[in-house]
Amino acid sequence: MPISFNAPGRIDVHAHYLPPGYRETAAAALGAIPDGMPRMPDWDPQTTVGMMDRHGIATAMLSVSSPGVHFGNDDAARSLAREVNEFAARNAQDHRGRFGAFASLPLPNVDAALGEITYALDTLNADGFVMLTNYRGVYLGDARFAPVFDELNRRNAIVFMHPTSPPCWEHIALGFPRPMIEFPFDSTRAITNLILSGTLERCPNVRIIVPHAGGTLPFLARRIATVASGLIARERRPKGGFIAALQRLFYDTAGASGDNSLASLLTLINSSRIVFGSDYPFMPEAAVEATIGELKSTKLFNADDLRAIERGNAMKLFARV
Repeated sequence: MPISFNAPGRIDVHAHYLPPGYRETAAAALGAIPDGMPRMPDWDPQTTVGMMDRHGIATAMLSVSSPGVHFGNDDAARSLAREVNEFAARNAQDHRGRFGAFASLPLPNVDAALGEITYALDTLNADGFVMLTNYRGVYLGDARFAPVFDELNRRNAIVFMHPTSPPCWEHIALGFPRPMIEFPFDSTRAITNLILSGTLERCPNVRIIVPHAGGTLPFLARRIATVASGLIARERRPKGGFIAALQRLFYDTAGASGDNSLASLLTLINSSRIVFGSDYPFMPEAAVEATIGELKSTKLFNADDLRAIERGNAMKLFARV
């Protein structure tokens, strides 16, 4: 099929893949469809490239979504992380220029994660890493994960953060699928934890992409900053303040391309920190088309802003692209 967009096209930083057997492995390990969803979507590279061609997406940065690769057994998680990372690398090689890859880490096993960072970067040439907001209730700023972030900092790595079910979802999800309400709140928890734990201050070389236009962060940021400045110990406060720390992050448009989300996000950052995301295939092709349509029709961005969001800002992050 001929490509139907004018090159170079969009770069999609929030694009998922499901390797063969992954759905069945996750459902069997968890005893249910993950995160309360009715089903997990299908994925194959040919169908994905066709969708990308129809909607002007030049490159998709592939990642495994929630629930990740760790289902309670460290050895199984290490093997599954290696399997999915090698699958993504093969697809990036076979469809050169169309796919990049964010490698999965078998956290909360820190030693295994450190080994996979080395393999993913030095052997697979991964473009970065996908990290869930929490791993079995341990959030990213926890001291137990300090060796992982120190290594990511040493390697100048990109981290695409993705929400997952919070540890207390049984009591607060109200019977709804967790992506509907809990995912945006868990992104807010994770970023707040990374900042107020001092992890981001200690690891300035780690470039983090926050999904869904920051979740609930844009709305809550000043409330969090006010409380942190008065009640959080001085040594845990970031230099320049909480808002300044948020302004060093990147934010994608997946599931948040409407003016209600973007206008709030723009009270924190400018368009140079926003990157395009679709959430395909968890968001179907019609939703991808709607996301692009909302971005093209908004009055919040001029033509230069939109070009930067769709491609230019991501080009600054991903040297290989």
